[in-house]
Amino acid sequence: MIPSRASLVNWIRVASVDLAATVQIGDSNQVTPESQVFAVQRELPIFKGDEAKDLSEFPIYSQEIPLPVITECVEQITIQENPVIKVGGVDIIGVAASSVLHVGSTQFIRSEARVKNIREFFSDPEEDK
Repeated sequence: MIPSRASLVNWIRVASVDLAATVQIGDSNQVTPESQVFAVQRELPIFKGDEAKDLSEFPIYSQEIPLPVITECVEQITIQENPVIKVGGVDIIGVAASSVLHVGSTQFIRSEARVKNIREFFSDPEEDK
């Protein structure tokens, strides 16, 4: 077990926190944000309202995500020369779609974001080229 360190941040400004994002100040054991996003972009904003009625028709939301297989032995030696991590400030535009802003220590982070984008045109976008 690596000895923990203290984190000292004078200020943090986050303009936007969105969709299963996490802003964690302080230590945590595990952080596991997940999000499923369905986005329809149309040339003209005409929507019926039932575009995302049944997400199960899209395999992206149910496919198993393969995890990497670690086959080599990894040995790590950590020397903490200073027990405090000091930061003047952190300025972030946005934390979104299962991302994590974390100040402190954690044992385990696993984030998952599944995004399905659909773009629909009434005219052929390739015609103008």
